[in-house]
Amino acid sequence: MPVMSVIHYTVSELMSETSAAIKERLGGPVWVDGEISGPRESRGHFYFDLVDRDEDGSVVAKVPVALWSRNRVKVEEKLRSAGGLSLNEGVSIRLRGPLEIWIAGGRLQLTMTDIDPNFTLEALESQREKVLAALRKEGLLDRNKRLAVAEMPTTIALITADESAAQADFLHSLQNSGISWDVRYIDAKVQGNGAEITIAAAIRTAEQLDVDLIAVVRGGGSKLDLAVFDHELVARTIATCSLPVFTGIGHEIDISVADIVAHSAHKTPTACAEAIIDRAAHVIQRAEDAWREISFLIVDTLTSERLRLSNFAHRAALGGKNRIQIHFSRLASQSARLSRAAITAQRTETARLDLLTARVQAVDPIRTLARGWSITRNANGQIIRSVEDVKENDTVITTVADGSITTTVATIERRTDNA
Repeated sequence: MPVMSVIHYTVSELMSETSAAIKERLGGPVWVDGEISGPRESRGHFYFDLVDRDEDGSVVAKVPVALWSRNRVKVEEKLRSAGGLSLNEGVSIRLRGPLEIWIAGGRLQLTMTDIDPNFTLEALESQREKVLAALRKEGLLDRNKRLAVAEMPTTIALITADESAAQADFLHSLQNSGISWDVRYIDAKVQGNGAEITIAAAIRTAEQLDVDLIAVVRGGGSKLDLAVFDHELVARTIATCSLPVFTGIGHEIDISVADIVAHSAHKTPTACAEAIIDRAAHVIQRAEDAWREISFLIVDTLTSERLRLSNFAHRAALGGKNRIQIHFSRLASQSARLSRAAITAQRTETARLDLLTARVQAVDPIRTLARGWSITRNANGQIIRSVEDVKENDTVITTVADGSITTTVATIERRTDNA
């Protein structure tokens, strides 16, 4: 058998041969589609992995990417011009650059030199349409809209980033309305990786509170910043929420999927707050209008009744005057009869009084004493009626017509029945 020749390489030779083979095979820079994973920067350079994922979200392939500072300015300018896109975690991009071997590091990497922003925008729109199609198929697009809103929605669960401009604008509008509000605040991350999870969790938390509605707000931003509100988890959570959800998301032109499935969508946090204020103010205005109508009705009724009462009083006065004259004549006649009867009665009673006076004088104790009678009392002032009321040596006081006599009982003689 012929002896096969064996080719030997050093590490440097192997890496150089591989690099040359790649350049020959690919022919220079290539366009590559993928999703950004693990973005980071160092000394002005930007690094990340470009990955492919399967339907379950697992990474099935990845390649390191390096965006040198000299190329980064051009790439980021193109992203800004496309609506403020940025190289964030999870963003689908189409980049251009050569696939190279970093010989010293022994690593294969893409050197990014350019980007196609339209690919990212189309990917976002495609994902948005998929979410809408799924929700439409399940009949969830209008589910939250069918929920009734309280006539006076003054208890609100507010979901946004703490200390954000969106929070300040929303609360400022409520405070200036002159209406009393009860706002339950729930902090939530409203952009970036994992924001959809915190927003959905905040909505579920708010759903358990005793509130009239939920307000989800955030300020303006790029399409990529606001992409979280197109996320299926956020949209599905709003659509299936048992409370009305109002959104106030500061998007520029397009409305988000969250806006579409929400009960009521508004362009800004301030507009969202104003919409809620308008609902409450409408109820207040209706109540004030009702009270105003009642007031007018009362005034009209009182005026009418006052006129009717005045007419009735005038007729009553005329009738009363005639009746008074008739009764005055009757009263004068009766008064004369009563006067005569009173004189007769007075004479009769005077005679009776004289007779009673004579009788009283006849039994007057003073007169009785004057005739020789006396009254005897013990030291306590009690009248002595029997020998049983005193004992020897008791002091007794005898009252006679012209004074009293104090004596001491020496002896007591009891009268027998034969005496």
